[in-house]
Amino acid sequence: MTLVHGGNVYEIASQLGCAPEDVLDYSASINPLGPPAGLAELFTQSFHRLEHYPDIQNRLLVNAIARYHNVPPYRVVVGNGSTELIYWLPGVLGIRKALMVLPTFSEYQKAFELQGVQLAKLITGPESNFQPEVEQLEELFQKFSPEAILCTHPGSPAGTLLPPEVRAWLVDKSRTRKVFTIVDEVFIDFCEEESLTDLLGESDKLVIIQSMTKFYGIPGLRLGYLLTSEHLAHRVGQFLPPWSVNTYAQVAGPYCLEQEEYRAQTLALIGQEREHMRERMQALAGCRVFPGRANYLLLGLGKDLAPAAKLQQDLLTSDRILVRDCSSFEGLDGHYVRFAIRRPDQNARLLAALDRWMRIQG
Repeated sequence: MTLVHGGNVYEIASQLGCAPEDVLDYSASINPLGPPAGLAELFTQSFHRLEHYPDIQNRLLVNAIARYHNVPPYRVVVGNGSTELIYWLPGVLGIRKALMVLPTFSEYQKAFELQGVQLAKLITGPESNFQPEVEQLEELFQKFSPEAILCTHPGSPAGTLLPPEVRAWLVDKSRTRKVFTIVDEVFIDFCEEESLTDLLGESDKLVIIQSMTKFYGIPGLRLGYLLTSEHLAHRVGQFLPPWSVNTYAQVAGPYCLEQEEYRAQTLALIGQEREHMRERMQALAGCRVFPGRANYLLLGLGKDLAPAAKLQQDLLTSDRILVRDCSSFEGLDGHYVRFAIRRPDQNARLLAALDRWMRIQG
C-alpha cells in the first residue's frame, strides 16, 4: 500500500471495513487536542453568514494574522490551505529555474514541474539530519544559477531545523542576488522562536509559507497563508481566485490566534510527549530517531529490519494504527517511517504495538 500523503483515513477505513474514527492516525501530524474549545459554538453563532459570500478581501483574517506576527497587513496573503498558495507561486514569481532541497512536501515538486520550472534538486542525507549545508547550497547555486530557492523549516519529514548559517545564506542570496527564497514553515508553530519571520524586512524576495491547520487541528477547513513583501503579496493576491477562503475559515482564523491557553497546553503536551517517544524509539535496536522540533518524529529503521511499508501494513492489521511510510519522499529509501505526536494514552498504544513488532522482527 502506497500512501502519497498522510491522513488518508477514509481510504484506509474502507479497506479495513471500519469507521474512520476507528483508525488511530499517526500519519498526519495534527494537534491531538483537536480544535480549540469554543470553535464549534462560534460556528453555530456564525451559521447565518453562510447565506452570504465570504469576504472577498479576507479583512478580519488578514488583520488578525498581521497582528499575531507584528507585520503590516499588506505583507499577508491567505489561501485555501498552504497547498493552494504553493500551486500559484511558480506562476506568480514567473520563475524558470529553481533549487529545491529534498526531501520535502511532494506537492512543491509537482506544482513547480506543472508550471514548467526546471528543478535542481539538492538531496540531503541523515548525516546532516536531512537539512542542507551551506557548501552544498553554494555549489549547486553557482552551477545552476536558480531564480528561486526552496527550503523547509522544520523539515518534512524529519522535523529538523535549518542551521543558523544556512538561514543567513538564504537571506543573503535573496537580498544580494535577488533570488526568490521560499521557506516552508507550516510546522513552525511548534518552535515559533525559530521562525524566519523577523527577517522579512531584510529582503523583498523572501516568502514564508505558514499553515493554521496543523497546530490548531483544523485541516478540514483548509487555511494557510504566506508572509512576504508588499509587492509580492500584491502579485500573489492578483492570481488567487475570489472567495478561496470560506466563511468558517475566516471566522476560525482570528479566533484560533487568540487562544493563548490552548497554545500553551499544546506546546507543553507536544514537548513532553515528543521527548518521551524519542527516548523510547531511540532504544529500539538498530534504529535512529532524528531530532525533530515539530509534532512528529522520523525513525530510521535498521537495514536488518523489514521496510517501513511492512511496518505500516502490520500495525494497520494488528492495531488499526496508521503510520507514515516515507518511501514516497524523494531522497528517502524504504526504511524511514514518520510518527505524529499524539496524546499519552494513544502514544502508549503505539509504542506497545511498535515493541511487539520489533520483537517479531528479532
